[in-house]
Order: sequence, then structure tokens, then C-alpha cells
Amino acid sequence: MEKAEIVCGGFFMGVLLKLMDERRISTANYITFVNPAPHPDRIMSEHDFLYMIDGSWRIREEDEAFEMHSDDLLILPAGRHHYGDGLSTPHNKHMYIHVIPLGSERAANVNGSGFAEGEPGCLAAAEPAEEFAEFHSLIHCQSNPHIKELFQEIIAECWAISSFREQKLSLLLNLLMLELKEQQEKPYCSSSNSILEEASRLIQTTPQTFFTGKELAERFYVCERTLSNQFKKVYGKTLYAYQMDVKLEMVRQFLLSQPEVKLHETALNFGFCDEFHLSRTFKKKYGVSPSRYREISVD
Repeated sequence: MEKAEIVCGGFFMGVLLKLMDERRISTANYITFVNPAPHPDRIMSEHDFLYMIDGSWRIREEDEAFEMHSDDLLILPAGRHHYGDGLSTPHNKHMYIHVIPLGSERAANVNGSGFAEGEPGCLAAAEPAEEFAEFHSLIHCQSNPHIKELFQEIIAECWAISSFREQKLSLLLNLLMLELKEQQEKPYCSSSNSILEEASRLIQTTPQTFFTGKELAERFYVCERTLSNQFKKVYGKTLYAYQMDVKLEMVRQFLLSQPEVKLHETALNFGFCDEFHLSRTFKKKYGVSPSRYREISVD
């Protein structure tokens, strides 16, 4: 985790949050504005996570304006002034999660301009440096449906009756923040990212099949060359090499977890022509045959 620079007398445009700490959620829910409405004008004592399901909304935080559209997520940290800049679109539907800030999160995120040392909004010089993760205020989530699913799961859990409710909410929120952190740092465009993730997931969930570039391109309605270029750009290898590496790693794990299964069956399970094809490719990657690998691991 990178250490964020925290300064007094300046304003960090973004959000500073701690990762993997115990979290508490005060409220979470769905809201629909049938008629156009402005965002509330307020300074909250909690972090406000806002996910746009359908519609658009222009929201200001201090002097910064954020234009939200469907499947955008906005983080409005505790202590900052935020307000609507115009009205939402009709039938605006969104989700929100209000999160109680941890320790010095509020001080780290508040505009420190004009505060004396030790006052709210400015970390005292004697206070030990803390590690925060830096988040963009506005994160585009169109290419990652899992973020929306996590948001919905958190709301559902808030309404649930469970003796482990608070623990589950804390874990889910931390998982959501990790997903957001990864999402904002992805270097490639959202549309290609979405297709690439779906193609990778298909390869991982159907290990018995080897896909050609043409088959995947037709399935996801994309040019074969575009798909191939994206695999090389993101994974540093061709589609074929990516599939082979995934399958061989699955085979390696399978050999250890299922020691009684014959190599012929293993080859069929992971899309190889036969056990000889599997043995050659496995030895090329790991330096030993599958049978020998089992023996070494058992010993």
C-alpha cells in the first residue's frame, strides 16, 4: 500500500482511506427520484459511497464538479462539503452506503486550508504518519459488474438478520474498496477490459476446452486481432500462451489434490489431446513429467 502525502493548507483531490481494517456501516439503501432533484447540500460525519444505477447527476465537492452516469461510483469523504449542481435526470436510481470513518481518515480528507496545527482538518505534526490508500473520487465501473454486485450485496446484508452481520459487512466493504482500488488503476480502456475479463473468465471456468482466437472473437463480437492485441498488452503473452499457462497451473494443482486420477483422465479434463501431449507441455514448463512431479511432491 502506498503512503499518501497528507498536507495542511492544501486540498487533496481524491479520497484517503485505510484498507483491511474493521469497518462499520451506518446505513445503505436504494433511492429513486421519480422527478428531477438536486443532491443534498451537506457536510457529513460519514463517508458517502454513491453508485449510479440509472441516470445522470452532477455533484460538487468543495470546488470540484463530478458528472455521474450509469455505473459510475462516487466517494464523498466525511467532513467535506458536497452539494448538487443542478437536477438529476428523471427516474434517477442509485445506491448509497454511509460508512463510519476510521481514526484520522476524516482529518486526512478534510480541506486543511486555514486550520491551525492540531485543529480538525489538519494532522498534528507530532502525530505519527499513517498509511492510506488513495482513491479517485469518481470511479467508472462499467467494465466491472462485480463492483455493482458487491454494492447490492452490502445493502442486502444491511437488511439481513444475522448474528455475523457486522463482520460480514466489514469484509464486504473491504472487498468493495479493494475492487475499486484495482479498477481505478487498470491501464487499459473499459470496453476492452470488460471483454478481456469475460474471455479470461470463460477460459478459467471451462478448463476442458481450448479456444481459438476466432472462437472467442465471435463469441464476444470483437475483432480477433483486437482481442489478441489486448491479451498481449495486459498479460504480456498471446492468447494461446495464456490459455496454456492457466491450464498447466490447473493441472499442477489437480495432480496434488487428486493423486489417484490417471494421467489420461487428467488430460481430458483440461483439454489436452492425450496424456502424451500433456506430459510434453508440462515438462517443458516445470522441468519434470506430471508423474514425476506427483512423486516429488508426495516425498
